[in-house]
Amino acid sequence: MATASRDRVELSRTLGERLSFGPRQPGDEKTFTDAILAQLRADRLLWVVADEENAPALSIGDTARITFNIARLSGSAGLIYAMHMSQALTLVRHGGDTPFFRELLQRLVGEQVLVASGTSEKGVGGDIFGSICTIEEDGDTLTVTKESPNISYLDHAGLILVSAMRLKPNGKKAQMLIAAEMKNTDLQPGRAVGFMGMRGIMNKPYALTVRFAEEALFPDPYPVIARDTMTPSIHIFWAALWSGMAASALDKVRACISSSPPAESDVADVMRSELSRLVDKHYAMNALIRDAVVAFDNRESVGGMGMAHTADVKRLKVLCSDYLTEICLGALGLVGMRGYAEAGTYSLSEILGDMLSARVMISNYRLLTNNAKIERFVEERL
Repeated sequence: MATASRDRVELSRTLGERLSFGPRQPGDEKTFTDAILAQLRADRLLWVVADEENAPALSIGDTARITFNIARLSGSAGLIYAMHMSQALTLVRHGGDTPFFRELLQRLVGEQVLVASGTSEKGVGGDIFGSICTIEEDGDTLTVTKESPNISYLDHAGLILVSAMRLKPNGKKAQMLIAAEMKNTDLQPGRAVGFMGMRGIMNKPYALTVRFAEEALFPDPYPVIARDTMTPSIHIFWAALWSGMAASALDKVRACISSSPPAESDVADVMRSELSRLVDKHYAMNALIRDAVVAFDNRESVGGMGMAHTADVKRLKVLCSDYLTEICLGALGLVGMRGYAEAGTYSLSEILGDMLSARVMISNYRLLTNNAKIERFVEERL
Protein backbone atom coordinates (compact mmCIF):
# COMPACT_ATOMS: atom_id res chain seq x y z
CA MET A 1 0.00 0.00 0.00
CA ALA A 2 2.81 2.44 0.83
CA THR A 3 4.45 1.69 -2.53
CA ALA A 4 1.21 2.43 -4.39
CA SER A 5 0.89 5.75 -2.54
CA ARG A 6 4.46 6.75 -3.37
CA ASP A 7 3.96 5.75 -7.01
CA ARG A 8 0.97 8.05 -7.45
CA VAL A 9 2.58 10.96 -5.61
CA GLU A 10 5.68 10.48 -7.77
CA LEU A 11 3.48 10.32 -10.88
CA SER A 12 2.14 13.77 -10.00
CA ARG A 13 5.70 15.11 -9.65
CA THR A 14 6.41 14.23 -13.28
CA LEU A 15 3.05 15.49 -14.57
CA GLY A 16 4.60 18.30 -16.59
CA GLU A 17 6.82 15.88 -18.50
CA ARG A 18 3.78 14.14 -19.99
CA LEU A 19 1.96 17.27 -21.16
CA SER A 20 1.91 17.91 -24.90
CA PHE A 21 2.02 21.67 -24.60
CA GLY A 22 4.29 24.20 -26.26
CA PRO A 23 5.79 27.32 -24.66
CA ARG A 24 3.32 29.09 -22.38
CA GLN A 25 1.92 32.42 -23.53
CA PRO A 26 -0.23 35.00 -21.70
CA GLY A 27 -3.88 34.14 -22.25
CA ASP A 28 -3.49 30.38 -22.57
CA GLU A 29 -4.19 29.63 -18.89
CA LYS A 30 -7.50 27.88 -19.64
CA THR A 31 -6.03 25.72 -22.41
CA PHE A 32 -3.11 24.75 -20.18
CA THR A 33 -5.42 23.95 -17.26
CA ASP A 34 -7.61 21.79 -19.49
CA ALA A 35 -4.52 19.90 -20.68
CA ILE A 36 -3.45 19.21 -17.09
CA LEU A 37 -6.91 17.93 -16.15
CA ALA A 38 -6.90 15.63 -19.19
CA GLN A 39 -3.52 14.23 -18.15
CA LEU A 40 -4.67 13.75 -14.56
CA ARG A 41 -7.62 11.76 -15.88
CA ALA A 42 -5.33 9.68 -18.09
CA ASP A 43 -3.04 9.07 -15.09
CA ARG A 44 -6.09 8.14 -12.96
CA LEU A 45 -5.19 10.71 -10.32
CA LEU A 46 -8.65 12.31 -10.01
CA TRP A 47 -9.98 9.82 -7.43
CA VAL A 48 -7.00 8.88 -5.28
CA VAL A 49 -9.17 9.15 -2.14
CA ALA A 50 -11.22 6.12 -3.25
CA ASP A 51 -10.17 2.49 -3.59
CA GLU A 52 -9.35 1.15 -7.03
CA GLU A 53 -8.10 -2.27 -8.07
CA ASN A 54 -4.42 -2.55 -7.04
CA ALA A 55 -4.51 1.06 -5.86
CA PRO A 56 -5.66 1.69 -2.28
CA ALA A 57 -7.09 5.05 -1.28
CA LEU A 58 -4.43 7.61 -0.48
CA SER A 59 -4.18 9.48 2.80
CA ILE A 60 -5.16 13.13 3.02
CA GLY A 61 -1.45 13.93 3.35
CA ASP A 62 -0.55 12.23 0.08
CA THR A 63 -3.54 13.86 -1.61
CA ALA A 64 -2.24 17.22 -0.39
CA ARG A 65 1.19 16.38 -1.86
CA ILE A 66 -0.39 15.69 -5.24
CA THR A 67 -2.24 19.02 -4.99
CA PHE A 68 1.11 20.72 -4.26
CA ASN A 69 2.72 19.15 -7.33
CA ILE A 70 -0.13 20.20 -9.62
CA ALA A 71 -0.15 23.76 -8.26
CA ARG A 72 3.56 24.04 -8.97
CA LEU A 73 2.59 23.84 -12.66
CA SER A 74 -0.66 25.81 -12.57
CA GLY A 75 -2.54 27.57 -9.80
CA SER A 76 -5.83 27.12 -11.69
CA ALA A 77 -5.37 23.37 -12.13
CA GLY A 78 -4.29 23.05 -8.49
CA LEU A 79 -7.37 24.92 -7.31
CA ILE A 80 -9.73 22.72 -9.34
CA TYR A 81 -7.98 19.63 -7.99
CA ALA A 82 -8.19 20.88 -4.39
CA MET A 83 -11.89 21.69 -4.63
CA HIS A 84 -12.73 18.45 -6.42
CA MET A 85 -10.79 16.39 -3.88
CA SER A 86 -12.73 17.91 -0.99
CA GLN A 87 -15.99 16.98 -2.74
CA ALA A 88 -14.66 13.50 -3.59
CA LEU A 89 -13.59 12.89 0.01
CA THR A 90 -17.04 14.00 1.15
CA LEU A 91 -18.65 11.39 -1.09
CA VAL A 92 -16.31 8.66 0.13
CA ARG A 93 -16.79 9.44 3.82
CA HIS A 94 -20.48 10.46 3.94
CA GLY A 95 -22.25 8.92 0.95
CA GLY A 96 -23.40 5.96 2.95
CA ASP A 97 -23.38 2.26 2.20
CA THR A 98 -26.45 2.24 -0.09
CA PRO A 99 -26.91 0.83 -3.59
CA PHE A 100 -27.25 4.36 -4.99
CA PHE A 101 -24.02 5.71 -3.50
CA ARG A 102 -22.07 2.51 -4.13
CA GLU A 103 -23.00 2.57 -7.81
CA LEU A 104 -22.43 6.31 -8.08
CA LEU A 105 -18.98 6.15 -6.51
CA GLN A 106 -17.97 3.18 -8.67
CA ARG A 107 -19.00 5.09 -11.79
CA LEU A 108 -17.30 8.35 -10.75
CA VAL A 109 -14.05 6.54 -9.99
CA GLY A 110 -14.21 4.40 -13.12
CA GLU A 111 -14.81 7.37 -15.40
CA GLN A 112 -12.60 9.75 -13.37
CA VAL A 113 -15.41 12.32 -13.12
CA LEU A 114 -14.83 15.73 -11.54
CA VAL A 115 -17.22 16.85 -8.78
CA ALA A 116 -18.10 20.54 -8.29
CA SER A 117 -19.47 22.39 -5.27
CA GLY A 118 -22.93 23.98 -5.25
CA THR A 119 -23.08 24.99 -1.59
CA SER A 120 -22.79 28.77 -2.04
CA GLU A 121 -26.05 30.67 -2.38
CA LYS A 122 -27.19 34.20 -3.14
CA GLY A 123 -28.84 36.03 -0.28
CA VAL A 124 -27.10 34.37 2.68
CA GLY A 125 -24.03 36.61 2.83
CA GLY A 126 -21.49 33.85 2.37
CA ASP A 127 -22.82 31.75 5.26
CA ILE A 128 -22.68 28.15 3.99
CA PHE A 129 -24.95 27.04 6.83
CA GLY A 130 -27.65 29.46 5.79
CA SER A 131 -29.95 28.53 2.92
CA ILE A 132 -33.03 30.08 1.37
CA CYS A 133 -33.84 27.29 -1.07
CA THR A 134 -35.97 24.38 0.09
CA ILE A 135 -36.41 20.86 -1.24
CA GLU A 136 -39.81 20.51 -2.90
CA GLU A 137 -41.44 17.07 -2.91
CA ASP A 138 -43.78 15.76 -5.60
CA GLY A 139 -44.31 12.04 -5.12
CA ASP A 140 -41.00 10.24 -5.61
CA THR A 141 -39.39 13.24 -7.31
CA LEU A 142 -37.58 15.87 -5.24
CA THR A 143 -36.61 19.26 -6.68
CA VAL A 144 -34.40 22.13 -5.60
CA THR A 145 -34.11 25.49 -7.31
CA LYS A 146 -31.08 27.45 -6.19
CA GLU A 147 -29.20 30.59 -7.19
CA SER A 148 -25.44 30.47 -6.64
CA PRO A 149 -23.19 33.55 -6.98
CA ASN A 150 -20.40 31.39 -8.40
CA ILE A 151 -19.73 27.78 -9.28
CA SER A 152 -16.35 26.79 -10.66
CA TYR A 153 -15.37 24.40 -13.48
CA LEU A 154 -18.85 23.16 -14.36
CA ASP A 155 -17.56 22.77 -17.91
CA HIS A 156 -15.59 19.77 -16.57
CA ALA A 157 -17.87 18.42 -13.83
CA GLY A 158 -20.25 15.46 -14.05
CA LEU A 159 -21.65 15.80 -10.54
CA ILE A 160 -22.34 18.70 -8.21
CA LEU A 161 -22.92 18.59 -4.45
CA VAL A 162 -25.80 20.95 -3.64
CA SER A 163 -26.96 22.05 -0.20
CA ALA A 164 -30.59 22.96 0.57
CA MET A 165 -33.09 23.03 3.41
CA ARG A 166 -35.66 20.25 3.93
CA LEU A 167 -38.83 20.61 5.95
CA LYS A 168 -39.06 17.76 8.46
CA PRO A 169 -42.36 16.19 9.61
CA ASN A 170 -42.07 18.06 12.94
CA GLY A 171 -42.09 21.37 11.09
CA LYS A 172 -38.40 22.11 11.62
CA LYS A 173 -35.89 22.51 8.78
CA ALA A 174 -32.64 20.60 8.33
CA GLN A 175 -29.92 21.52 5.86
CA MET A 176 -29.13 18.56 3.60
CA LEU A 177 -26.58 17.73 0.91
CA ILE A 178 -27.59 16.34 -2.48
CA ALA A 179 -25.54 14.37 -5.00
CA ALA A 180 -26.87 16.07 -8.14
CA GLU A 181 -25.89 14.55 -11.46
CA MET A 182 -25.48 17.09 -14.25
CA LYS A 183 -27.81 15.11 -16.53
CA ASN A 184 -30.65 15.80 -14.05
CA THR A 185 -29.76 19.45 -13.52
CA ASP A 186 -31.04 22.43 -15.51
CA LEU A 187 -28.55 25.30 -15.56
CA GLN A 188 -29.15 28.95 -16.34
CA PRO A 189 -25.69 30.53 -16.31
CA GLY A 190 -25.14 34.19 -15.70
CA ARG A 191 -22.32 36.20 -17.20
CA ALA A 192 -18.86 34.73 -16.65
CA VAL A 193 -17.06 36.33 -13.73
CA GLY A 194 -13.80 37.98 -14.75
CA PHE A 195 -11.39 37.49 -11.86
CA MET A 196 -7.89 38.95 -11.61
CA GLY A 197 -6.39 35.49 -11.26
CA MET A 198 -7.16 31.79 -11.61
CA ARG A 199 -7.99 32.49 -15.26
CA GLY A 200 -7.69 28.84 -16.16
CA ILE A 201 -11.06 28.18 -14.45
CA MET A 202 -14.50 28.91 -15.84
CA ASN A 203 -16.40 30.76 -13.11
CA LYS A 204 -20.05 31.75 -13.51
CA PRO A 205 -23.12 32.47 -11.39
CA TYR A 206 -25.87 29.92 -11.94
CA ALA A 207 -29.55 29.44 -11.33
CA LEU A 208 -29.91 25.67 -11.14
CA THR A 209 -32.87 23.34 -10.84
CA VAL A 210 -32.00 19.86 -9.60
CA ARG A 211 -34.32 16.85 -9.86
CA PHE A 212 -33.40 13.81 -7.81
CA ALA A 213 -34.71 10.83 -5.86
CA GLU A 214 -34.66 10.35 -2.09
CA GLU A 215 -31.56 8.14 -2.26
CA ALA A 216 -29.47 11.02 -3.65
CA LEU A 217 -29.66 12.75 -0.25
CA PHE A 218 -26.66 12.22 2.01
CA PRO A 219 -27.71 10.50 5.24
CA ASP A 220 -25.88 13.01 7.47
CA PRO A 221 -27.09 16.62 7.76
CA TYR A 222 -24.97 19.04 5.77
CA PRO A 223 -23.56 20.93 8.81
CA VAL A 224 -22.17 17.62 10.16
CA ILE A 225 -20.60 16.82 6.77
CA ALA A 226 -19.14 20.30 6.41
CA ARG A 227 -17.59 20.42 9.86
CA ASP A 228 -16.29 16.85 9.82
CA THR A 229 -14.90 16.59 6.30
CA MET A 230 -15.66 19.25 3.72
CA THR A 231 -14.35 22.32 5.56
CA PRO A 232 -11.17 20.89 7.14
CA SER A 233 -10.19 19.03 3.97
CA ILE A 234 -10.63 22.04 1.68
CA HIS A 235 -8.53 24.20 3.99
CA ILE A 236 -5.76 21.57 3.94
CA PHE A 237 -5.94 21.15 0.16
CA TRP A 238 -6.08 24.93 -0.37
CA ALA A 239 -3.01 25.32 1.83
CA ALA A 240 -1.23 22.63 -0.21
CA LEU A 241 -2.23 24.49 -3.38
CA TRP A 242 -0.73 27.71 -2.03
CA SER A 243 2.42 25.91 -0.94
CA GLY A 244 2.85 24.62 -4.50
CA MET A 245 2.38 28.13 -5.89
CA ALA A 246 4.93 29.46 -3.39
CA ALA A 247 7.37 26.75 -4.48
CA SER A 248 6.92 27.83 -8.11
CA ALA A 249 7.67 31.46 -7.20
CA LEU A 250 10.76 30.41 -5.24
CA ASP A 251 11.92 28.28 -8.20
CA LYS A 252 11.94 31.42 -10.34
CA VAL A 253 13.99 33.30 -7.73
CA ARG A 254 16.56 30.48 -7.60
CA ALA A 255 16.83 30.40 -11.37
CA CYS A 256 17.21 34.18 -11.50
CA ILE A 257 19.98 34.18 -8.89
CA SER A 258 21.80 31.38 -10.70
CA SER A 259 21.71 33.36 -13.95
CA SER A 260 23.09 36.59 -12.44
CA PRO A 261 26.29 37.69 -14.20
CA PRO A 262 29.53 38.09 -12.21
CA ALA A 263 29.15 41.87 -12.27
CA GLU A 264 26.06 41.53 -10.13
CA SER A 265 27.65 39.20 -7.57
CA ASP A 266 27.18 41.69 -4.72
CA VAL A 267 23.49 41.92 -5.50
CA ALA A 268 23.30 38.14 -5.80
CA ASP A 269 24.63 37.81 -2.22
CA VAL A 270 21.78 39.98 -0.93
CA MET A 271 19.31 38.05 -3.06
CA ARG A 272 20.51 34.73 -1.64
CA SER A 273 20.07 36.05 1.90
CA GLU A 274 16.56 37.31 1.17
CA LEU A 275 15.70 34.07 -0.61
CA SER A 276 16.61 32.22 2.58
CA ARG A 277 14.11 34.37 4.49
CA LEU A 278 11.38 33.46 2.01
CA VAL A 279 12.28 29.77 2.26
CA ASP A 280 11.89 30.08 6.05
CA LYS A 281 8.31 31.26 5.48
CA HIS A 282 7.69 28.35 3.12
CA TYR A 283 9.10 25.98 5.75
CA ALA A 284 6.70 27.37 8.37
CA MET A 285 3.83 27.11 5.89
CA ASN A 286 4.54 23.44 5.20
CA ALA A 287 4.92 22.70 8.92
CA LEU A 288 1.42 24.08 9.51
CA ILE A 289 0.03 21.89 6.71
CA ARG A 290 1.71 18.75 8.05
CA ASP A 291 0.35 19.51 11.53
CA ALA A 292 -3.17 19.98 10.10
CA VAL A 293 -2.94 16.65 8.26
CA VAL A 294 -2.02 14.86 11.51
CA ALA A 295 -4.91 16.57 13.33
CA PHE A 296 -7.36 15.56 10.59
CA ASP A 297 -6.17 11.95 10.63
CA ASN A 298 -6.50 11.77 14.43
CA ARG A 299 -9.81 13.60 14.78
CA GLU A 300 -11.82 10.47 15.70
CA SER A 301 -9.54 9.69 18.64
CA VAL A 302 -10.12 13.15 20.10
CA GLY A 303 -13.86 13.31 19.55
CA GLY A 304 -14.15 14.65 16.01
CA MET A 305 -13.72 18.18 14.70
CA GLY A 306 -14.38 20.03 17.94
CA MET A 307 -14.09 23.73 18.66
CA ALA A 308 -10.28 23.77 18.88
CA HIS A 309 -9.78 21.78 15.67
CA THR A 310 -12.33 23.91 13.81
CA ALA A 311 -10.49 27.05 14.92
CA ASP A 312 -7.16 25.54 13.87
CA VAL A 313 -8.20 24.78 10.28
CA LYS A 314 -9.41 28.38 9.97
CA ARG A 315 -6.02 29.54 11.25
CA LEU A 316 -4.37 27.28 8.68
CA LYS A 317 -6.26 29.00 5.88
CA VAL A 318 -5.55 32.52 7.13
CA LEU A 319 -1.87 31.96 7.93
CA CYS A 320 -1.00 30.02 4.77
CA SER A 321 -2.75 32.55 2.53
CA ASP A 322 -0.79 35.31 4.28
CA TYR A 323 2.47 33.39 3.88
CA LEU A 324 1.75 32.92 0.18
CA THR A 325 1.27 36.66 -0.25
CA GLU A 326 4.52 37.43 1.56
CA ILE A 327 6.49 34.84 -0.42
CA CYS A 328 5.16 35.91 -3.81
CA LEU A 329 5.65 39.63 -3.21
CA GLY A 330 9.10 38.90 -1.81
CA ALA A 331 9.91 36.88 -4.93
CA LEU A 332 8.79 39.77 -7.12
CA GLY A 333 11.08 42.14 -5.23
CA LEU A 334 14.04 39.83 -5.82
CA VAL A 335 13.39 39.05 -9.49
CA GLY A 336 12.48 42.64 -10.29
CA MET A 337 11.22 43.77 -13.68
CA ARG A 338 11.74 40.34 -15.20
CA GLY A 339 9.23 39.01 -12.69
CA TYR A 340 6.86 41.93 -13.35
CA ALA A 341 6.87 41.19 -17.08
CA GLU A 342 3.76 39.54 -18.51
CA ALA A 343 5.78 36.72 -20.06
CA GLY A 344 9.26 35.26 -19.99
CA THR A 345 11.33 32.77 -18.03
CA TYR A 346 11.09 34.68 -14.77
CA SER A 347 7.58 36.12 -15.13
CA LEU A 348 5.55 35.99 -11.93
CA SER A 349 2.47 37.52 -13.55
CA GLU A 350 0.24 34.43 -13.45
CA ILE A 351 1.35 33.41 -9.95
CA LEU A 352 0.70 36.91 -8.56
CA GLY A 353 -2.78 37.04 -10.09
CA ASP A 354 -3.60 33.59 -8.72
CA MET A 355 -2.13 34.49 -5.33
CA LEU A 356 -4.69 37.27 -4.88
CA SER A 357 -7.50 34.72 -4.61
CA ALA A 358 -6.08 33.13 -1.47
CA ARG A 359 -7.19 35.82 1.00
CA VAL A 360 -10.73 36.22 -0.41
CA MET A 361 -11.73 32.63 -1.26
CA ILE A 362 -13.72 32.50 1.97
CA SER A 363 -12.69 35.87 3.30
CA ASN A 364 -9.92 35.85 5.88
CA TYR A 365 -11.89 38.50 7.78
CA ARG A 366 -14.89 36.16 8.05
CA LEU A 367 -12.70 33.37 9.45
CA LEU A 368 -10.89 35.72 11.84
CA THR A 369 -14.23 37.04 13.09
CA ASN A 370 -15.53 33.51 13.66
CA ASN A 371 -12.41 32.55 15.61
CA ALA A 372 -12.51 35.77 17.63
CA LYS A 373 -15.83 34.66 19.13
CA ILE A 374 -14.29 31.54 20.70
CA GLU A 375 -10.68 32.52 21.46
CA ARG A 376 -11.41 32.77 25.19
CA PHE A 377 -12.31 29.06 25.15
CA VAL A 378 -9.37 27.84 23.07
CA GLU A 379 -5.85 27.44 24.37
CA GLU A 380 -2.79 26.67 22.24
CA ARG A 381 -0.35 24.22 23.81
CA LEU A 382 3.00 22.73 22.82
